[in-house]
Amino acid sequence: MRPSVLIADDHRLYAEGLRSLLSPLYEIVAIAENGQELVKLAAQHKPDLIVTDISMPVMTGLDAIQELSRQGSPAKFIVLTMHREVGLAVLAFRYGASAFLLKTGRGDELIEALSVVQEGRRFLSADFSQKLDDILAEAALTASHGIHP
Repeated sequence: MRPSVLIADDHRLYAEGLRSLLSPLYEIVAIAENGQELVKLAAQHKPDLIVTDISMPVMTGLDAIQELSRQGSPAKFIVLTMHREVGLAVLAFRYGASAFLLKTGRGDELIEALSVVQEGRRFLSADFSQKLDDILAEAALTASHGIHP
């Protein structure tokens, strides 16, 4: 059985492109157009993986990840965004994301990230000059000290 994926992006054409890219390898269970819909569809479909944008109306992708993590969702979260700020990557990992990728990346990088995440590991886009271990350490440090990046 193929792993199930829920896609969340407020740009429908982009989300449909992701569906086309991923559907040969994954079962795409739904597409959400905002964070609130993501939370609802994740509870309904219980996907293995969630690929989400950060900037969405109603509720951001990061807020949705935080809410789903709070609810105990077993899904693995892959953030796919145009924002290349390290602070957002730190926050995403702190909230429970397993991967942080840029939308400027290649499709094969996303597929690699999904595979890495399925194995229980973390993934950071190759477009970042910082190392994944450094970002994860900062995420853990800020979480333990209650600091918001």
